[in-house]
Amino acid sequence: MNLFKFINSSQVKSFCILFSILLFHLFCINFYPVNDEFIFPVGAKLIESLNINVINNFFDYNANTLGFSITIFFLSKIFPFDYYTIGKLLSSSGLILIYVGTFNLLKIINFNSIKNKHILILLILLNPLIFTFSFRSTPDFFSTALAFFSVTCFIINKNFFLKLFLLIIFSFAVIIKPHCAIIILLIFADLDQKFYYSKKNIVLFLWFLLSLTIPLLYFILNFNLFNFFIIPEQLKSRMIFKFEIKFFIIKILSYIGFLNLFIITLYLDYFITSLKKNPLRLGFYFLISTLISFFFMQDVGELNFGFINNYLNSYFFYFLLSLSFFIFCDYFLYLIKKKGINKYILCSFCLTIIFLIFLCYLQPSQRYLLPIIPILLVSFFLINKIMFLNILTIIIYLTMNIPLFLNHYYTSKNIENVLVYLQQNNIIKDTHPGAAGQHALNYFIDFEKDTKNFMNENILFSEKKKYFITDKEPLNKDDIIFISKSNNIFKKNKNLYLLKK
Repeated sequence: MNLFKFINSSQVKSFCILFSILLFHLFCINFYPVNDEFIFPVGAKLIESLNINVINNFFDYNANTLGFSITIFFLSKIFPFDYYTIGKLLSSSGLILIYVGTFNLLKIINFNSIKNKHILILLILLNPLIFTFSFRSTPDFFSTALAFFSVTCFIINKNFFLKLFLLIIFSFAVIIKPHCAIIILLIFADLDQKFYYSKKNIVLFLWFLLSLTIPLLYFILNFNLFNFFIIPEQLKSRMIFKFEIKFFIIKILSYIGFLNLFIITLYLDYFITSLKKNPLRLGFYFLISTLISFFFMQDVGELNFGFINNYLNSYFFYFLLSLSFFIFCDYFLYLIKKKGINKYILCSFCLTIIFLIFLCYLQPSQRYLLPIIPILLVSFFLINKIMFLNILTIIIYLTMNIPLFLNHYYTSKNIENVLVYLQQNNIIKDTHPGAAGQHALNYFIDFEKDTKNFMNENILFSEKKKYFITDKEPLNKDDIIFISKSNNIFKKNKNLYLLKK
């Protein structure tokens, strides 16, 4: 009987869920790179040269720091895997870090004894952003998971030296993705609000300053080596925007609206109750959202559902974002007025608002939301007491993950088919990367050649090359050398064509 209870416990179910999802990710470890995954293994290869001029080539193609590539490079000296595989393993390992961090957070807010923890783990690990980016050899999810894990461990541990070690780990997460620094603000949820100059608050503030010391030193070193702190000058205009009130409003509305689309079903009961009690207020939200979507909203970056957005009318998508924004604000005001709300839950909402305001100064992207998603999902899970809504949200997540995963798989398969054909016929050096360049440019680079020129754009994208890869079907079928047919039922028109020029 005791064994049955143990096997049926929420803790064991949670671990089985983690193991199953992690195993699924590991089965996909050999997928060919997609969507700029190539640049981070390339960065590790550049670091291997120990030549600053060579390493500087990384920043011609990417606005990220060298943090992820440095991590890949050092781990390659320990584990017998290629750079790309190490990057994929790092992202997959983030699932474990998020899992541990979630249980840490439940301890912090004194909810460790709640039942159905496995439902919470399902919500977090199957969230479409977490599920999708944990497949990628990119820094976005790993840095989030590392920061979340280290900060939650820091809060629950009392040993000075262990806390110091955890802050060093957190520092590496910030170096990899600076916006992950927002997670350190969780330590201030335990702030003494009666005596702001108390010893406890001063210690918290000193830990906060210490957590940013190593990243600051790294970015100063980065400036000395490459002449910029965080974002390369040649990419800064694309990443950082001058403040304009209209675009700031559009971005904050889009960010909150988009984020809320992932959690709105968790408080659907409140929405239904409000609709019954005050239909005019919700009617106003519908009306103002309609007007905003037609006369004010516009595309501000990558805040979308990827290729799924191709099936949505843009005005309808803007309407969804606007309505979602107003519903979230309505619910947030309700929580502020409600008595007995856990201070950590209120802290998570304040953290979210601060974080999103900061993000409005950058090129908007859905992946930037990763650091806040685990914290918010824990909060909404604790607020929501209706199991049906949790299950409904998980079903929606699964429904979204299926086309997103299939698109990833078939895009990767397409790239693999073309690259294998090029390598088998020994023509890869005579081929312009074209449509494959965004995904697998590293395959077209000869690292053994002159290190000063192996990433030269005039060589990589030379118009003199005999062959060209495109995803557009040519009018002259005689030019086609090879076709990789996409079996993706969601994107039927994404075949890859190898053409003779």
